[in-house]
Amino acid sequence: MNFKNLISLALCLLLCACSTSPIAYITNQGSDTVSVVNIKEKKIIQEIPVGRGPVGVAISLKQSYAFITNTNDASVNVLDLQHNRIIKTIQTGGTPVGITKSTNEDFIYVSDWFNSEVFIIETKSLTVIKKIVVGKSPSGMICDTEGKYLFISNRDENTVEIYGQSDLALVKKIKVGNHPYGLFVSKNLLFVVNVLDDSLSVVNIQSFASETIKVGDHPYGVVSDIKNQFAFVTNTQDDNISVVDLKIKKEIKKIKVGGNPEGIDIDERDNILITSNWRSDSISIIDLAKQEYLYEIKTGKQSRSFGQFIKID
Repeated sequence: MNFKNLISLALCLLLCACSTSPIAYITNQGSDTVSVVNIKEKKIIQEIPVGRGPVGVAISLKQSYAFITNTNDASVNVLDLQHNRIIKTIQTGGTPVGITKSTNEDFIYVSDWFNSEVFIIETKSLTVIKKIVVGKSPSGMICDTEGKYLFISNRDENTVEIYGQSDLALVKKIKVGNHPYGLFVSKNLLFVVNVLDDSLSVVNIQSFASETIKVGDHPYGVVSDIKNQFAFVTNTQDDNISVVDLKIKKEIKKIKVGGNPEGIDIDERDNILITSNWRSDSISIIDLAKQEYLYEIKTGKQSRSFGQFIKID
């Protein structure tokens, strides 16, 4: 093979790699399944039975696993991403809801809603190695990209707690709005949706100063773009997404999506947002650059996908 052919082959392989479709792992609380959705093909490629009442999802590309919280049978399923099958069920006890991975992906953190605890799962052994007591009704969780902090929203005490990832010691507790739920972190900003205040708290994780921005009715999930120009919030009772301009700190637009949107995730490589819609049993795909609705894909019953649910190879 000559040099020119080698260059052509390399370019072809590069283009093929770049064209890999994002895959969404959608938890369906009403059908006890996870829908594996090929976004470019606009269809479910597999429906995987899991535990009872699946809600949260965290994807570890390093371990090639997805972790699913099952609220009704006190367990976490470990899903092999290579073969799309459950390889282990970890009994946690309590009511596992929120879930996230540590920055280095060596640990998975799981919030126990009713017992106000967080379970720590080691991704190497796939066992619970520790639990810590946190605030009341822990819900959303996320880690920063620097490997410094774990953030936890405590719904029934209107706070966000900040723990060190290295020692799981409490660093700071911050008052936010009424019933904080979904979280997202980007660069030096933490985003917190406040369900009963119809608002978004934006917290500077260096100074811990915060600001509040009004959004739609009963917000549940939030993401922002990598440049922190815009935040996107699911409003469960409005069936839409609030687009928040972070420079002027104001909602500037609403995007209509499916019924009762809850989970939301962002894929900047493919320039899309995805919401999971509880009432319409579907996901909605949004053009990130144009901030416009594109299309809907049917999923299982009562889709939630609380967490980061898009797999991007």
